Formats: sequence, structure tokens, C-alpha cells
Amino acid sequence: MYLIDSHTHLFDHAFDKDRDVVVKSIIESGVEKMVLPCCSPRSLEGIDYLCQKFPGHCYPTAGLHPEDIEGDPNVQMKEIFDYKFPTPIVAIGEIGIDKHYTADNIDIQMQVFDNQVQRAIAADLPVIIHCREAHPETFEVLDGYKGKVRGIFHCFSGDENDAQRVMEYGSFYFGIGGVVTFKNSGATLAALVRDVIPLSKIVLETDSPYLTPMPYRGRRNDSSMVRVIAHKIAEIKRIDFEEVAAETTKNSEEVFGI
Repeated sequence: MYLIDSHTHLFDHAFDKDRDVVVKSIIESGVEKMVLPCCSPRSLEGIDYLCQKFPGHCYPTAGLHPEDIEGDPNVQMKEIFDYKFPTPIVAIGEIGIDKHYTADNIDIQMQVFDNQVQRAIAADLPVIIHCREAHPETFEVLDGYKGKVRGIFHCFSGDENDAQRVMEYGSFYFGIGGVVTFKNSGATLAALVRDVIPLSKIVLETDSPYLTPMPYRGRRNDSSMVRVIAHKIAEIKRIDFEEVAAETTKNSEEVFGI
């Protein structure tokens, strides 16, 4: 059973010296598919390269990340959405709202998020949502498109009420990554994975090169680490690793159509 990393930034500069070697190693480890979330126009060439170099393994998306909004976001979005990747995009993302670093432009963030949700609906594509300290604002936008929008809450960081709210939409998955392995900051997420979030609503992700799971903190993260995350979910839920692998792979294939 192979695994899928639903969220990895393998085009990041952290991989500039050994990118091809790393990706080949990831595939050999049994992680056969990787979704590459676009964050800004700066992401485009790197994603393009990987999708050309590793067809059938690397999949592109298109989106403007809230932290990457600069100048006129309409100009940025035009550049992103006019770009022609070698294969069709599988999602609109990474999009959303972030109040941790960039709360001063929250109105613009919400407008840009809303615009991209509309694009996803029109294209019948899922969204990959970045939501940091902004669940009320994120839900406010999504509530306008109930029954129409679907996708993934990347690196889910909400509480039980937020998780229940996400599940009420009926068409969203939870991206679970390295945080679930963290002893202190990951305790809330681990409890939600154990008691609230069903396996049928989970996709694996690394967010590499960031958020390396324990016990490998301090090392550069990459997509091979989804295996560590899958084992942790199996431990938390007290089920077999193979069940986690099979179900999360199916979930990712369904949401992205890959």
C-alpha cells in the first residue's frame, strides 16, 4: 500500500541542492503521490519543474496564500491562474486567512479567499485551506458556499467546536501532519484525532520542509515522513497502520481525483 502526501513544498529553496535525489528517495519509500500547493507567483516555476520531472507523482495546484498577498492581489492571482502547468491543477490552494502574522489586512485576505473559493467552485476543484487563528472568519466565507465548496483544512489547528463545524459542511477533510506527534502543542490535535475526527475524514500531509514530526524535529522534513504521521495516527486510534494507509490514500485520491 502506497501513501500520499497531500501537502508538500518540495519546490522550496530548502531542497535546491538535492531536490531530484530527495524526490526519487521519497517515491522509493512508498510515498508515490505528492500534491504541491502553490502559495504565490514565486511557486510556479518550481512546481512546474517537479511536475515535468516526476509526472504521475507530483501534482500542481494554484492559489495565493494569505501571507503572500503583496500590492494588488488581483495582479498576483491573474499571474497564478493564467499559468499553464504541464498537467491540470488538482486544487485551488493554498488559500485562506491568517491572523497570526498578517491580521492588519484581514479584509483583503477575506476578499482574496472568497475570490479563490469562487474559482474553485466554478472549476469543480477542491480548496486547500490555510486557517491560522482565523476560524470565525474562514467559516464566514465558507458559509456563503455551503453545499458547493469542498476540500481540505490544511494543518488543522482548531478546537473541538471548530472540528465539528468543519464536519457539518460534509465535504471537507482534515490535513493531519507532524503537529499530531508533538508532545505539548500537539495534544489537542491528538485528542481530536482519537475522539472526534473519523479516519474517513483524514488525509496525510507533511507541509515539508516545515513541521518535521517527532522524533525527527530539527531535521528538514520531506514527504517520506508521512509514514511517521500514519504510524502516529494508528497509535492514537489503536488501529493497524495498514488501515490508516489504505483509508488516507483513498481519501486523498478522492478529494484530488488523482
